[in-house]
Amino acid sequence: MNFIGIFISFLGSFGMFIFGINLLSSSLQKTAGKKMKEILGTVSKSQFRGVLFGAVVTSIIQSSTATTVMVVGFVNAGVLALNHIVGIIMGANIGSTTTSWLVASVEWSSFLKPETIGAICSAAGALLLLFSKKENVRNAGEVIVGLGILFLGLSQMPDALAPVSGLDIVRSFFAYMGNNPILGVISGIIVTAIIQSSTASIGILQSMAMSGMIPVSAALYIILGQNIGTCLTALLSSIGTSRNAIAASYVHLVYNILGASAFGAAAIIYFTVINKSYGPVPITSSGISLVHTGYNAFALVLLYPFGQKILSISEWMADKSAGPSLENASLLELEKLDEAVLEAPQIALENSENSIYKLMGLVRANLELGYNAFAKKEFIQISLFWRNANEIDIANDEISEFLKKLYNEDLAPWEFILAASLINCLISIKRISNRSKGFAKLAEDMRDADADYSEAGSNSLHQIYGAAMECYDYMCKAFMYRDKQAIEMTAKRAGQVEQLRERYQAEHRNMASRGGYSVDAGLAFAEAARHFARIAHNINSVAESISSSTVAADDTHEGSGDAGRYVGSGTKNQ
Repeated sequence: MNFIGIFISFLGSFGMFIFGINLLSSSLQKTAGKKMKEILGTVSKSQFRGVLFGAVVTSIIQSSTATTVMVVGFVNAGVLALNHIVGIIMGANIGSTTTSWLVASVEWSSFLKPETIGAICSAAGALLLLFSKKENVRNAGEVIVGLGILFLGLSQMPDALAPVSGLDIVRSFFAYMGNNPILGVISGIIVTAIIQSSTASIGILQSMAMSGMIPVSAALYIILGQNIGTCLTALLSSIGTSRNAIAASYVHLVYNILGASAFGAAAIIYFTVINKSYGPVPITSSGISLVHTGYNAFALVLLYPFGQKILSISEWMADKSAGPSLENASLLELEKLDEAVLEAPQIALENSENSIYKLMGLVRANLELGYNAFAKKEFIQISLFWRNANEIDIANDEISEFLKKLYNEDLAPWEFILAASLINCLISIKRISNRSKGFAKLAEDMRDADADYSEAGSNSLHQIYGAAMECYDYMCKAFMYRDKQAIEMTAKRAGQVEQLRERYQAEHRNMASRGGYSVDAGLAFAEAARHFARIAHNINSVAESISSSTVAADDTHEGSGDAGRYVGSGTKNQ
């Protein structure tokens, strides 16, 4: 027997099957993800509604793993409260059974042969992709092509496995697995953890069942392991996130372990005591779908009343695994930007805005700290300034990287404009933060020189400082509320800062010509005034970026009403 040829044949068909599932799932997520914020708004504190939501969304995007990862990301981003997610995860497990029934449908009719469905879907989807330029039609084409490739791969896997299905060693292995629940569960966990898709691993199991090599008992234990193995992706996605996001990933794990333990115990009793002859019977693809659905329905009915208890256990596990350091990982306490939220651009944009707005407040506070360290000789604050400046730089880079990833997603034109605008704002904010470091450096120099400050110089500099901070506050208002008047006032105050700086330079020259003034202090004050002028320029750059993006987004937006959430409304988050 040519085992290499069999392996290559199976690998090729398996690759098509996996690619089809991924294309189907990603295409559906691309369409549904944009509406996720709107759908999430319907989720209340009702666990029952959460179950319905999880089941519907997972049925749409064909991936319980994707649903759970998005839920973890939404909890981490503050879009979902932790106590809302138990029902969603329960429902996601129910929704994940739809693909297995789709695969099993090929056993119900001669017309529904996978090669027939695959060929029809692939051809139809390809025609839509080739001859349509409409985004919605092309998305539908990708979904249909994904479905077609899935069935083409599925049609070839049983044929590839047919030569080994009759081998005694293969049948003995699965028979042994059917008599060894632990081995069956572990096998399911390992396969699903490796390919990171319970849908794909169930599909593989169904293709093997079509070759008649899987007994009922082995299939059941493997399915239980597959449901536990699918938790790995969510657990990995929660690494480095907030305590609540980690708890959300543990909800998925605890729920599946408890459900698998109860269902597995009942199955062991049935196969060993009630009906010993049924376990070795070969299972069909439809039988696997029935077991998969039955297990998830059993787990939902059994564990639904204990949703809050599962949440409590998960929170306890999160506290143990997160440790105290995670809660204080960032002194800035910014919104955590999870990559799972990239699937929902509106949510990603809103959370990016909120993070930038918080960052603006922190930069303002540190600017004030640096100025006071210099102008008011509060030298004790210098070390705190530098610690904060380092945290601000890290946060700025983190938000920038997130927005760059978002910019590479499939965004609407107005979303592209806003993402680019936010990146430009971050560049200007970073320059403001870097300029504020100049005050700390001046404070260090003046402390080391033990220099005296003139009262006139201090008063003039404080005027410039006041105008600059007013300018900064108008910028923040313009950013958060897209307030046109605030944009205009930002530009006006920026001009005043430059005027005050020029007036100070003239005063500085007059004082120097009269003598009797500290040259070191005078030069330091002139440098500080220059820093404020550059800061005002960068502040105005943020306002100009806001203004141009607002106009451009309004011009490119075509009537869904979503852009108004971010531009031109003047009421955002007030």
